[in-house]
Amino acid sequence: MMATLASLVLLVLLVPHSNTFNTVGYMPEWRHEGADFDRLCQHLTHLIFFSVEMTPKGDIIALDRLPRPELLSEAREAASRHGTKLLLCLGGNGRSGGFSVMVRNSKNRKRFLDNLVKLLDTYQLDGVDYNWEYPGYRMGKGYLAEKEILKDYEGLAKLLEETRQVFKATGKEITMAYYPDTKQEKLIHLVGADEQVDLLHSMSYDQGGPNHSPRDLAVKTINQADIAGLPLSKVCLGLPFYGRKASVEGDWITYEDLVQQHELTGKEDIVTKEGVGVGFNGKQTIGWKVKIALKEKLGGVMIWEVGQDCRVNPVERGDTIHVTTCPQGEDSSLLSHITKVKNEMLGIKNDEL
Repeated sequence: MMATLASLVLLVLLVPHSNTFNTVGYMPEWRHEGADFDRLCQHLTHLIFFSVEMTPKGDIIALDRLPRPELLSEAREAASRHGTKLLLCLGGNGRSGGFSVMVRNSKNRKRFLDNLVKLLDTYQLDGVDYNWEYPGYRMGKGYLAEKEILKDYEGLAKLLEETRQVFKATGKEITMAYYPDTKQEKLIHLVGADEQVDLLHSMSYDQGGPNHSPRDLAVKTINQADIAGLPLSKVCLGLPFYGRKASVEGDWITYEDLVQQHELTGKEDIVTKEGVGVGFNGKQTIGWKVKIALKEKLGGVMIWEVGQDCRVNPVERGDTIHVTTCPQGEDSSLLSHITKVKNEMLGIKNDEL
């Protein structure tokens, strides 16, 4: 029997919020003012506010990076309408300095978790994302001695286990990010960290070469996770909404800028800017990665970061108007394309709705 229009609409509303395939998006603090929260929550299962920090003793700092009250209320209303989870991120690149000392000390972990529970309740958030970059690793120095690496991972496992315990009665979610370098996958599984989280976000981007996140990196990420014993049903494949110049380390360009500065067809993964190649993921490659994630029965996809997509609708904040930046409306948006491909793979025809 053919599905009715009403049932198709219901199914589409449920698909982006399915427990079997998640669309997770990070949003750093500098994106709040221009965010269309209602549209974002139509597409995302999880919106992660990036990020606050912990001190070695377990205090939580940098709360000014959370959305201001009016915007947080707007985000909550949109999340409630669309069934989206709002998570708080701890850590990130340059923001992870408190992890190592805190996780190795039981009193500090307790202090941190007491603070975390209060904070999530105060801001009415649905869980936490741990983005430690990275256990047993120091930026500029690389990995520490094996003994120190293991101590960090064992501490992380205890933190996750204790977080799960304090969340038990609330149903709040726990996610964590990792970099797919084979070492991290093995250690996450070795200490049982993968058993305590709901989702594992692979940061499958920022490798060297003409494209920092090619298709073969996605394949490699999935294979490495599988070989290490990580549950693929929890792994979210990382998708970058930005490009990098091949010859300039650390020089990134948002997809929003790329789609305005170049007449993109969706097939491109490299464009030239000021005589230098910029590698990124166009619509076709983003769609390909969504398809492989679905075919391999992953937990979903993770986006860094949703504010780098072009803006479909203007957003007004007081006297400020954040203008539309998608040249072709929804057809230019990477986030829209993710949902379109996901629906097509699941047998839902977008043009029937």
